[in-house]
Amino acid sequence: MAISGQDADLAGIKRIMNGTQTMTVYKPITLLANSAAEIAVELGNGQQPKADATLNNGLKDVPSRLLTPIEVNKSNIDETVVKDGFHKKSEL
Repeated sequence: MAISGQDADLAGIKRIMNGTQTMTVYKPITLLANSAAEIAVELGNGQQPKADATLNNGLKDVPSRLLTPIEVNKSNIDETVVKDGFHKKSEL
């Protein structure tokens, strides 16, 4: 049975390393922060933020800016969350 998680939290990464979780979804914080900053600047300049998709929230279509999630599994922990500095190798 595959067990997945969200946001690559430290407990989830440890479960992946221990084999009790299969993978987690990771979105690098720098990409999230940069995108949020771009949106804030656009809003501050009185502009409509650029959207690359539209998602329906059950009430209306909402312009959205989507980032590509990264699958983190046992084979790529060092190349993803450790390399990005999201988690320190010593914490794992």
